[in-house]
Amino acid sequence: LKIQGECWPSASSRGSCLRTAMIRALALAAFGAGVANAADHWAVLIAGSNTFWNYRHQADVCHAYQILTKRGFDPDKIITMMYDDVANSTMNPIRGKLYNYPWPTKEEAVDVYAGCKIDYRGKDVNPDKFVAVLSGDASKAGGKVLQSKADDHVFVNFVDHGGVGIIAFPDGMDVLHANKLINTLKAMYTKNMYKQLTFYLETCESGSMFEGLLPESLPVYALTAANAKESSWGTYCGSASMVGGKSVGSCLGDLFSVNWMMDTESTHKRETLKQQYKRVKNTTNKSHVMQYGQVKKFDKEYVSDFQGSGSERVGASPDFVPEPHTSTVDSRNIKLDQLYLNYVESGSASDAQLLMEEIKARQAVQRLGSSIAEQALGSGLGEEMSVEISWTPEMLACHEQAVAAFGASCGWDEGRLVLSKTLYQLCDRTSGSTAPILGAVENACKSSTPEPRAELVV
Repeated sequence: LKIQGECWPSASSRGSCLRTAMIRALALAAFGAGVANAADHWAVLIAGSNTFWNYRHQADVCHAYQILTKRGFDPDKIITMMYDDVANSTMNPIRGKLYNYPWPTKEEAVDVYAGCKIDYRGKDVNPDKFVAVLSGDASKAGGKVLQSKADDHVFVNFVDHGGVGIIAFPDGMDVLHANKLINTLKAMYTKNMYKQLTFYLETCESGSMFEGLLPESLPVYALTAANAKESSWGTYCGSASMVGGKSVGSCLGDLFSVNWMMDTESTHKRETLKQQYKRVKNTTNKSHVMQYGQVKKFDKEYVSDFQGSGSERVGASPDFVPEPHTSTVDSRNIKLDQLYLNYVESGSASDAQLLMEEIKARQAVQRLGSSIAEQALGSGLGEEMSVEISWTPEMLACHEQAVAAFGASCGWDEGRLVLSKTLYQLCDRTSGSTAPILGAVENACKSSTPEPRAELVV
């Protein structure tokens, strides 16, 4: 008997009704799971730099945005932060477009900037707003924030410059210390903002943001472009930065970022995070790709659980090829390398001046670091000084205070990020005592007269 769509079994039909009920329950469960999976993925994408020399960072992030949306991510659940001064820069020879791969012809070239939805631009790309976005604090962020729940998966992709224990933001703004980032991830979990979180970090010394800092109980998995003491690398640089036969004049991508995105687009949705790590590690041949956090637990998870499960491709780069890139440059040398190439090609006095100004700016940073070390210790650090990164509570507190003091007295910019390692070494040499370091930073910055950094108007 069927009453109002329900199955009420008689003795002779009880088995049939039971099967019907079970099929209906399974169908509803499957449908419900599908709805949940479509709604429980969130992402935060950020390019933390500005100027045309950092073209690659904004191209990486827009490419990541395209991948997520093509793979089924709800655009409303992606928060993108990007200064957005590159695509329409007067230095961009293909105005209004960004490319993450050196396409031979214009016809096949894929513009990753088209349709890249940016939620925070310009001065809104700063550490405080980034933390507010992650924390779901709309009042502080002033815009879209994570509204994830306890059962959700969160994917964070940060692409920029960095240093020991810090990740950077556009010049003239502050940096974000590892201690604050880890505390933010802890607070998010306490507020039931994720079940699992993956963090892909593309910066120099990116491993120093997580090494020895993530609690074993925190369900976070971090994949970094480099270990705690080495640079990350740009790719498709110099003569390889060609799109449709035209030189872009800046590296098109970052080696680690390009590799993980190529891999995501080239593999089926059953690829695990461990498999992706191994493939990306093998092709990122200029730095050591590292895993941190709950590695054993996350190794078995699928990439699609964090980067979308759809099969549609962006096509912004070819299929993944397990071969190392050859057109790579140390991220810290990309601007210098391009300025040199520009001068060699043109031989002009203006290009020569830009190159010399960059060299002088680098020399000024070296002098500043030496001055701080000498005033803190009474002598230089010496070549034998260890650069192994091993965070203890005392070292973390000392370094965080030193970084803040340097920002207040000297100001962080892209060229000075290398001095974060100097501050770490000083904390190590003074056994975590901050007094001599803070005094040295203040005095050295007062007496220094750094060379102006050359920037072209965009």
